[in-house]
Amino acid sequence: MSVFHDVPGGAALVDWFGHAPRFHDAVLLEIGFASKGRGMLRIHAWTMTDAVDAEGHFILDKHAVVTLALQDVSRIDCTDFDMVPGIIFDLSISQVDEHFHIEWNASYGIVGSIRSKQMEISFRPGKPDQVGGLRDG
Repeated sequence: MSVFHDVPGGAALVDWFGHAPRFHDAVLLEIGFASKGRGMLRIHAWTMTDAVDAEGHFILDKHAVVTLALQDVSRIDCTDFDMVPGIIFDLSISQVDEHFHIEWNASYGIVGSIRSKQMEISFRPGKPDQVGGLRDG
């Protein structure tokens, strides 16, 4: 069973995409940390279909801007922090003891891992420029 079902908002995200997302080729729009161990990642994700358009590009469906809201962050390990937005190659979320461990590799940009005691997932369907005026770049 996916760790997404143990995270508030995670089951709704799995329902939206129809599977637990790996965030392959998703855009890491924003990453931030504040005082008292709070942090967040904001990601533009989608589902790639088997269909192609007239130019031979895969058609992308179910766009969403996903926010991972973190509380009680105890570890941050990032490189190329100044390269945001970045392109995620693969992102995984696991539970280690009583903590969530978020780790991702990048095709371009920031690479990292974060350990947090609490996490909540929220998302808004649509592309970044369609979701409350957000822009990806």
